[in-house]
Amino acid sequence: MRNFFIAIAAGALHIAGCGGKSVIPAGNFAGSASDLHGRGVHAAAMTITEMPVPQSSSGPTGVTMGPDGNIWFTEYFKNSIAVFNVTTSKIKRFKIATSNARPAGIVTGPDGNLWFTESLGNKIGKITPTGTITEYPINIAKSDPIGITVGADGNLWVTELDGNRLVSLNPTTGALTGYLVPTAHSHPAFITLGPDGALWFTENTAGKIGRFSHGFQEFTLATGANPEGIVSGPDGNLWFTDDALSQVDKITTSGVVTAYPTLTAGAVPSRITVGPSDLGPAALWFTESTANNIGEITTAGVVSEFPVSTPASGLTGIALGPNNTLWFTEHIANKLGTVSGI
Repeated sequence: MRNFFIAIAAGALHIAGCGGKSVIPAGNFAGSASDLHGRGVHAAAMTITEMPVPQSSSGPTGVTMGPDGNIWFTEYFKNSIAVFNVTTSKIKRFKIATSNARPAGIVTGPDGNLWFTESLGNKIGKITPTGTITEYPINIAKSDPIGITVGADGNLWVTELDGNRLVSLNPTTGALTGYLVPTAHSHPAFITLGPDGALWFTENTAGKIGRFSHGFQEFTLATGANPEGIVSGPDGNLWFTDDALSQVDKITTSGVVTAYPTLTAGAVPSRITVGPSDLGPAALWFTESTANNIGEITTAGVVSEFPVSTPASGLTGIALGPNNTLWFTEHIANKLGTVSGI
């Protein structure tokens, strides 16, 4: 992940098969759907649909469902926050005032607004559902904020990839507080609220998982690990991707780690979220940046992979949207994608 963000900054970021029926999404937003031939034991006829983002080379990166039920995403290269209206299938974008801000992560806040990180702008941003943007500068230079989540305290919590801190921001007062990660140069990347009420985050180059609740705990992973995306799972554990070892790992709240390799070697799994599954009540879904697949892993450890039609699309963010549909971003191909019929 660290290498991925360096690259995009410099550039300007086994089981039986199953099939699905091709469909074209409703609405006037032109897109294409492909048969979903994945590897996994699925009864559902799932479909992956890809839709081009109108603004060329915008670099869609982070994605989330907003409080309005629409899909909001960051346009890394075009300095914008954009929203896909699920009713009209139209995209509207809102320009960030700070030039070259490089917006990365985005999340729905506790105040009914969207909050995002500006990785080069060195700020945390807020955008209302009507498009008004407010920016909050971070109090150390070149901190490179990336991941963002909502904590149990109702604050926004952000990882600073280069500042080596976690930062909390009060959405009402704008007050910002930083907490230095104990391991130097660990490059904290992504963050989530755990089932225990603590903040859990990935330390990308340190090969550790961090936990913060009135103090830090760190859990060392296998040699060569580079943890990236992380999410609180439906089973009361944390689940995270490891882009270097090409696996998805489960960590209990007491720090016990179980690893599950991807079906494709060297897949570079990236972001991860919780979504529905025909194999159980819920599963973990993740993007595979190099293999160009959408991956699924059940809480029992059953892994499936589903190819995206556009080659080398640069799969990045993934989030659950309305009607049990998963949404993902194609950073390089400049598209949004969906997985439906799950």
